Amino acid sequence: MPQDRHERVQRWLAGQPAFGEGTRLESIEPMAGGQSSDLLRMTCTLPGRIAPENFVIRREPRSKQIFLQADIRREYRVMDGLSAAGRVPVPTMLALESGSDVLDAPFLVMAEVNGEAPLGKPSNHVAGLLTRLSKETRAHLWGSAMEALVGIHASDWRTSHPFLAKELGSRSGLERHLDRLRRWYAWTARGRPFAVTDVALDYLETCRPDADPEREVLLWGDARPGNMLFDPAGNVVAVLDFENALIGPASLDVGYWVMMDRFHADMIDVERLPGWPDEAETIARYEAFSGRTVADLDYYIVLAAFFIATTMIRATDLSIESGRLSSASTMGHANTATQIIAHVLGSPIPELSPDYVEIRQLRRRTVLG
Repeated sequence: MPQDRHERVQRWLAGQPAFGEGTRLESIEPMAGGQSSDLLRMTCTLPGRIAPENFVIRREPRSKQIFLQADIRREYRVMDGLSAAGRVPVPTMLALESGSDVLDAPFLVMAEVNGEAPLGKPSNHVAGLLTRLSKETRAHLWGSAMEALVGIHASDWRTSHPFLAKELGSRSGLERHLDRLRRWYAWTARGRPFAVTDVALDYLETCRPDADPEREVLLWGDARPGNMLFDPAGNVVAVLDFENALIGPASLDVGYWVMMDRFHADMIDVERLPGWPDEAETIARYEAFSGRTVADLDYYIVLAAFFIATTMIRATDLSIESGRLSSASTMGHANTATQIIAHVLGSPIPELSPDYVEIRQLRRRTVLG
């Protein structure tokens, strides 16, 4: 770590209530993960302590970002509200820096939680944590993850997150979400036509289900076990990544969960591991756990796949700009997410981009050896 940055962070820590004047900064190193933001591990020795402790810095992207608007302060407030409410295990939020003088961008600091996340690439049913568990522990892990999702939805967000109510104004949560998606997609597409996602956006706007403001819940926005950390017994110890949290119908998160499960299983011809529920059981168990009815599932699956497909367009553009992909690559609009959209809407299924297939095969070979 450059000496000047070390000194800046050291001075900053001295003024933070969670750390203080006697805190000694040992190191800051990059962490794996964090596609849409930078993750750093900060090791410090706190006043009166002998052993160093680890903390996680999540830094707001300022260039080459995936999303149109990044707001680390908002994510901090969402997670801090959940932590205070105590219904869902989230890392303890320790500090927030809104300026760019310390680490060149705003950032938050949270406690590091010991746990492991299921591997998402090439599939959590092919490699990683889930493959090492017994059927019983795997089933318990899934249940613990689902209970955490239900816990988020059960939050009294009007009390714990009043700023989210102000964001809505007179609109429903779904209306606001679609407006943000529309602007993000326009920024990402840059005037280029994309057959599958253009049709999907039209469908999402014209077929939007009626909203019931009284039944809107706090939504995670990235609902999947891959964004959770688990202990060896399969219990959730931390729920992560709330940068896309919002208010809206619970079916939005459930649709995202189901879509991502398809993404890692059915759509790539991978069989779910024993003990892992299929779609029908997922819906039934969510409804049993939450007391809610999942409605308009196909709509929310398309919405979730559209979100991922837009991410893919942006990620592909960034890879082309950096030289990792050819400018002729079609990976941004010929991938598993666009196939899911086409499948649900009954449209012609696009063939996967050769780049997309090659990268997926490479990941599988790398993971499996």
